[in-house]
Amino acid sequence: MGYSDFITATGTDPLIPTEQSMEIIKSTKELSLAQQLGRRLPNLSRKTRTLKVEDTLASVYMVNGPSGTDPAGLKQTSTTSWRDVVLTAEELAVIVVISQEQLDDAMVPIWPEVQGQIAAKMAAAWDEAVFGGTVGGVAHFASWPTGGVRAHAVSAGNSGAIGAYTDVYEAILGETAAGVAGVEGMIEADGYQMTGALAAIDFKRKLRNCRDTDGQPIFNKLPGTGMQYELDGAPCLFPMNDSMPASTNVIVGQWDQLVWALRQDLTYTLNVDGVITDAAGKVTTNLFQQDSVALRAVMRIGFALPNPVNQVNETTATRSPFAVLTT
Repeated sequence: MGYSDFITATGTDPLIPTEQSMEIIKSTKELSLAQQLGRRLPNLSRKTRTLKVEDTLASVYMVNGPSGTDPAGLKQTSTTSWRDVVLTAEELAVIVVISQEQLDDAMVPIWPEVQGQIAAKMAAAWDEAVFGGTVGGVAHFASWPTGGVRAHAVSAGNSGAIGAYTDVYEAILGETAAGVAGVEGMIEADGYQMTGALAAIDFKRKLRNCRDTDGQPIFNKLPGTGMQYELDGAPCLFPMNDSMPASTNVIVGQWDQLVWALRQDLTYTLNVDGVITDAAGKVTTNLFQQDSVALRAVMRIGFALPNPVNQVNETTATRSPFAVLTT
């Protein structure tokens, strides 16, 4: 956490022209996988939205059925119920400050470069919050699902350590000799179907190493998709933005059960005459006096894991659309 970070001349020297041509080489920035996998709801018109989620299901009975089942022809009663799940938009933001002199002397526009970096970091922070419940290693907002997708799966009992299985195939798609399900089987037992998986980047080699008795790879890339892998017909993605939770090899899930919505899309504002203070209110930067420019980036976004009741598992505490294979 800082209130006086400043792009220095040293930091921008590579962007200031000398008597040579130059080119900025940027690493590939991935967009948010959580947004790609999850189901987007309409934009929020205010900070919160209450989702009505089915909590119990009605029952049906036979009338004039076999002996002992309403032989008198009386119709039985049943009930059903809903619960509220609140989706809350919270704010992710940052301010970047640079001197006007550095902006003027740079060979290329600095702000587009900075905006690209911020967008990538925003996506990474959001993915980290959704998948593992932290932002920058710190627990995220209390209004968001505690611990994210990983904790939701673990609390429902949908997790297994890879060492408890004979091999990777058994751990993901199969079951042990004792009948302990792999992670896909865990969500199936809860009434969900796998629509996608996330795997740690260093787990990809384990997938490549899985072969059948003829030596052919078990987990193949999807035809015509470059490096995209599949698990049981569902895409398997590998986060490259350090958002995979610690001690996690694979997260499988029915990802439309992750819902998210925007209150404010990522927006940028430039300012040349404001001040920046620290937490105690002390001014650390006076933009006008120091001939500096500040770029403020703000995004307001929220997510929820409704986990509605279904006919396979009607117990909320033991049901999750996600499962985790741990290290």
